[in-house]
Amino acid sequence: MTVSDIMTILESPDRVRIMQGDVEICNQYFANIRADKELIEKYKDTQVKRFRVIPEIRHKRWKELNLMQPLKPEETPSFSFSDLQMTLYYTILI
Repeated sequence: MTVSDIMTILESPDRVRIMQGDVEICNQYFANIRADKELIEKYKDTQVKRFRVIPEIRHKRWKELNLMQPLKPEETPSFSFSDLQMTLYYTILI
């Protein structure tokens, strides 16, 4: 499976993160990725090692309140649920 194959199943409002090893190549909405012809041309034929949906849970105002960076599921402290925001990333590991 290639990056081009994955792109056929994603939709404009999906959040997509492309990782190569530990390096994040891009992290944005799929509509923005689709519009970036240079990025698509560079990675379209690259083999995908893994494709996952990864949730990110964080406090809505984490920067403003000087809290720790976005939380990982196993590190979630006790916040009120209404203070948290969850974002799903379709993560493509190449």
